[in-house]
Amino acid sequence: MPELPEVEVVTRGLAKFLPGKTIRDIWYDWDKSFPNAPADVQKFLLGAKIVHVRSRAKVLIIELNTNYSLIVHLKMTGQLVYVSSQRRFGAGHPSDSLIGRLPDSSTRVILDLGKGEAKLFFNDQRKFGWMRLVP
Repeated sequence: MPELPEVEVVTRGLAKFLPGKTIRDIWYDWDKSFPNAPADVQKFLLGAKIVHVRSRAKVLIIELNTNYSLIVHLKMTGQLVYVSSQRRFGAGHPSDSLIGRLPDSSTRVILDLGKGEAKLFFNDQRKFGWMRLVP
């Protein structure tokens, strides 16, 4: 389970890079890591612009311009890594995924943030964490 300061580091870091980005595509390898209805993903996630990143307790909230949000819980081994051509920011459970080549074997969800411009990787070795789309 991440500690509150760890979630705050993730939130503050991603708040510098994500607002203004548009979610163009999504890939996930395990339904429990991304338990969302395909119709909701199509209607409320794809093409949505990220407007704000915040946290509440140990949950990260990525607010979208569709009045939906992506809620992320890192659980024990989760991490979020933002990668663009100019920047890289990663935080969460310490492992080689923070600095290594991505995607790797622990990558569960990838958000494509526009024409190869940037990606957000949700990695979780133990598969306890999740990313949910909620109104």
